[in-house]
Amino acid sequence: MVVVNSSSDKCSNEEGDDSKKNIDYSNDKKRKYYTYIAFAFAILAVVSIAYLVMTLYGPFQPPLSFYDSVYNEREFDGYSGRDVILVCCSWGEELADGELTYFIGANIITQGQNNLGENIDSGSIEAVTRAIQEWNSKIERLTFTETSERRNADIEIYIREGGNERAGITKNYYDSYGFITKSYVIISNGAFGFGFSDNQIEQIAKHEIGHVLGLGHANFDGNLMAVQVNRGSGSVDDCEIEAVYKANEWWFDKSDDGKLSYIQPPTTEHVECNS
Repeated sequence: MVVVNSSSDKCSNEEGDDSKKNIDYSNDKKRKYYTYIAFAFAILAVVSIAYLVMTLYGPFQPPLSFYDSVYNEREFDGYSGRDVILVCCSWGEELADGELTYFIGANIITQGQNNLGENIDSGSIEAVTRAIQEWNSKIERLTFTETSERRNADIEIYIREGGNERAGITKNYYDSYGFITKSYVIISNGAFGFGFSDNQIEQIAKHEIGHVLGLGHANFDGNLMAVQVNRGSGSVDDCEIEAVYKANEWWFDKSDDGKLSYIQPPTTEHVECNS
């Protein structure tokens, strides 16, 4: 009889099984590790794309420092410690009927040239319209009326391709007596490579319409007419309304019998705001 001792073979098999289990366990750990890494990269990619979209087109834009028309800091000399809105000028006979007409251009103005670019999206036009409507609802005895005839409009409004810190520019034209006869408003659709949201365009438009109505800048943040537009309020408040009445006092303070007083420039250079 031949007796075969299989204990050594059994040990070899057991060691082989253990080694295979170790390899399988190691491979399983690697698969889980790579799965976690791939999952983390996928989440990071989704978050990055979402952030990019929201900063370019949505409400979560970074706090950029964008301004409107160039101003001289010396305008605020003498107003230290006082919150004021400056009053610059008044409309002339164009306001005598209590109506100012406006025209909104349909195409984006290309930077650095006079060519017209693509059509303005409806959201931007609606934002500008909402801005005008808010002023229209809060200034008594003044009506803004849209017109399709650019040449006959008292106010022409255009949106230009963004690219710098100038969020908006208002240029008023005056007659020989210093009264406003025409206003041109240019609103950027973005700054520093970031597109403005419709809410931002609406705020910029409200700020510029303030200039159209004879207002200068405010020397404090939180006011619609703040020099740095994105530090201003998003709505027309009592102080801006009072400033418009003061700028165009000859019209708004006409006599009770409806007769107009003679056209005259503003009798004050500023309005105090109680913030």
